Amino acid sequence: MKTPSEFAGISQVPSHTDEAELRTVFRVFLLASVLMVTALVPFFLAFNSASSGAQAGEAQTEPAGTMLSWAAKDDAEKQTYVIDGYTLTLSTHVHGNGERVAFLRVRAPTGESTSIHGQIGFPVPSAGFGVGKLDPLSVTQQVVFTSYTGGLHCCTQITVLELFDGAWRKINLGQWDGDPLKDFPSDVDGDGTPDFVLKDDRFDYAFAPYTESHKPPRIFNIEGAKLVEVGKEGRYNKVYEADMKNAYAGCMKQKNAACAAFVANASRLGRHAWAWDVMLAHYRRSSDWNFPTKCKVPLEAGVCPPGRSEQFREFPEALAWFLTDTGYTTP
Repeated sequence: MKTPSEFAGISQVPSHTDEAELRTVFRVFLLASVLMVTALVPFFLAFNSASSGAQAGEAQTEPAGTMLSWAAKDDAEKQTYVIDGYTLTLSTHVHGNGERVAFLRVRAPTGESTSIHGQIGFPVPSAGFGVGKLDPLSVTQQVVFTSYTGGLHCCTQITVLELFDGAWRKINLGQWDGDPLKDFPSDVDGDGTPDFVLKDDRFDYAFAPYTESHKPPRIFNIEGAKLVEVGKEGRYNKVYEADMKNAYAGCMKQKNAACAAFVANASRLGRHAWAWDVMLAHYRRSSDWNFPTKCKVPLEAGVCPPGRSEQFREFPEALAWFLTDTGYTTP
């Protein structure tokens, strides 16, 4: 009768032969294991490094002269950008009132660093930013930082960071309605210096509701780490011509806000008298809108003293005072 081993086709061998074969198999297995571990270690190290880098937000290289945007997905969100040698790291920061806002740290190619935080009010920490040459009197690039406050018809804070004479300067352009800087400033007049072309928010609500307000351009340059309003220069005539044509179309429809912007643009072009006559022929005479209020005495801490203000009742007289007060015309 055959044994189970014989049914399975297994023949018995001497014990010393079996031990030798086991030792050989063990050596081969051990050598293969060592080789496998040696091969897998670099893979696991690379995978772990990639995972850690993804969690921290690997540096992204972006072009200069472009406005970029960032918004935090959570409180731990952090992202680094390298733009023309400048390193920009965006993260979140707890403001003194407890709100979390955007926080930007900038390091120049030469090592100097500075930081700035965004505005409070918007529920998601976010910011716009870009790097490029704005100041013709500086050997460095400049960093544009924008932050939205939230709120109805409001407001984006614009700040330019500039390393000037070895020290960082913060140039405050103020707060502007909506999203005023979708693109990085460009040279609109051909003089080689990029221009901030914004809208004159002083016209908001002056002669009509917000949705009907028409705002002429305001133009700024950065010169020697300082903000300079340059809109009165004749080299910007094309900018005012384009806006004047748009406002003229609205004025022809008896829209007082458009008539106001039309005369303002024309005044920049030296055509005030002609535009004034056009406005007189087309403005809406009946209006329930409260026109701007004039203060009869100098302001005190930026506020008109009680009982010293004058409410204009007619559009032409309100516009005449308003254009002088905002610098479009002289008294």
